[in-house]
Amino acid sequence: MMRAVAGAVLSLYPKAWRDRYGEEVADLIASRPVRLRTVTDLAAGAADAWLHHRRIPGARPLRLPLAAVLVAGVYALWLLWGPAVRDASGLRFTWEQAAEAGWLFRTATSCFVAAGAMTLLSPWQLGIAARAAGKQAPYGVAARATGRRVLLTALAVAFPIGLVLLTYAGLALGWGHPVAALGGAMTGGFFVPALMALVLPLPLAAMASPLMAGAARAAGRSLAVAAVLNAIAWLAVAGLLALGMRDGSPWYVAAVAAGALTSIGVAALVARTALGRSPHAPAVLPEHPPLGPTRI
Repeated sequence: MMRAVAGAVLSLYPKAWRDRYGEEVADLIASRPVRLRTVTDLAAGAADAWLHHRRIPGARPLRLPLAAVLVAGVYALWLLWGPAVRDASGLRFTWEQAAEAGWLFRTATSCFVAAGAMTLLSPWQLGIAARAAGKQAPYGVAARATGRRVLLTALAVAFPIGLVLLTYAGLALGWGHPVAALGGAMTGGFFVPALMALVLPLPLAAMASPLMAGAARAAGRSLAVAAVLNAIAWLAVAGLLALGMRDGSPWYVAAVAAGALTSIGVAALVARTALGRSPHAPAVLPEHPPLGPTRI
């Protein structure tokens, strides 16, 4: 029983460690009596191996799955929505104060709206490119297959995108639970990164076809512009927050700051992924020679 437990603990070591030392340690376990202290020593060694993962020869950097990071970031944003936007007792920033700092208020709201518009522009670019690429012989078959993949991906994300847009529009128009002036200014910052994360699979799917590589990179640039606008909007929110800092509670300010950092981080990660995985220059495909006899 203890030997089986020790073998299970051994499987918890990093793969690079097991590839290099696993067989040797497994032979030692099989040839010697295994006690409780042996299991605890193996468990402590596994923890140490993960803490010093980079020192193992042949170890690769640890990377979290992109989808998991984006889902966690969007979920964290929506958890921060309540304390950052609807906590009226946190910061009594009135609409009169917003009118006094009108340019900051308009900058925040307009930049968030523009960021959402740039995010929605990228699927439109991919749709036009897919239609044009499908007409180019003899590569139209491969391009049409990629276009169908992009279309299926778009159908899969259409409902959540529509739900996010509907919720954002409803809050911006004052439907449902009303929010204070500062909450109305920062509302877009909690929805634009989620919209960008839902749109990201479309340019990633388009990169399968060389004919659509240019459109995929153009979509990545649109997402990068959206990320920059999102960051500018949060800077304007920071200016509005500074105007009412004397009346704000520390917990409220911390919630807004955490929301801003998470929003900017998720948007930047989406833009970096879209630009980093797309080729810097579209592939130049050779021209298809004409069929039939050649005239001299």
